[in-house]
Amino acid sequence: MVQLNQFKLECRKHCAVFATFTGISVLTNLYFLFSQDQDLSFVFLLVNMVIGILLPVYIYLDYYREFFTGTMPINHLLPLRTSALFGVKSAVFMLGLTLVWVPSLLDVFVNPAGLYQQRIMHSDSPALGIAYLVLSKLCSIPAGLAVMGLALAAAKRLRKPVLSHLCIALVMVLVVGIQFALVVRNSWHWSIGTSAAETFKQYANLLTVSPVSQVQPADINESIRWSSVGMNLLVALVAGTIGRYLFNSRKYEIFGK
Repeated sequence: MVQLNQFKLECRKHCAVFATFTGISVLTNLYFLFSQDQDLSFVFLLVNMVIGILLPVYIYLDYYREFFTGTMPINHLLPLRTSALFGVKSAVFMLGLTLVWVPSLLDVFVNPAGLYQQRIMHSDSPALGIAYLVLSKLCSIPAGLAVMGLALAAAKRLRKPVLSHLCIALVMVLVVGIQFALVVRNSWHWSIGTSAAETFKQYANLLTVSPVSQVQPADINESIRWSSVGMNLLVALVAGTIGRYLFNSRKYEIFGK
């Protein structure tokens, strides 16, 4: 019951932000779905990139205030472990990020020049392509949130602020950097925050990467990399497990919850 009430409270707290970005995403995708003006196509890319930057920053700042600086001490008086509180907040953020992402599927599936009509529909297995398109995104979200939680929980154990903030940066950069290096390995060139008709997008944590091979595959399913999905699941599991242990340590559970 406590978790459900906290979930509702977090939904009300963040509803306006995610609803605003979802509305912007819907309007942008609808406009470029029916508009033939290619001169403004960069705006479509720019909007998606800005959303992709602002939302992770917004989520990180909320985590930072809650679990690092402790500006919401009332939440720590709840009969709820800190790890459970992090899980509730993360569930709300996963739902919000998914809602913001869904309108982008209009361009993929409805646009005659979209990825489905151009490549997926003509592949050996359209169902496999669709499954990968969805799962690769959905598995990147918990990985990103888990790494943020792990970084903040680990930094909390250091007494000096400089070392704490350095720890946060190192954990996040190291994990995302390793994933990014593995995603772009053996690719001819790559781009961040964009998509390409040649291949499926990959996700290094919350970072969107489009690696392109020197020779375009005849079947887009040849560009599927389940290893990147597995990496995100592994990061979510490992970072989540370690973060849970740190969040439930005496550094947080000062009241013995």
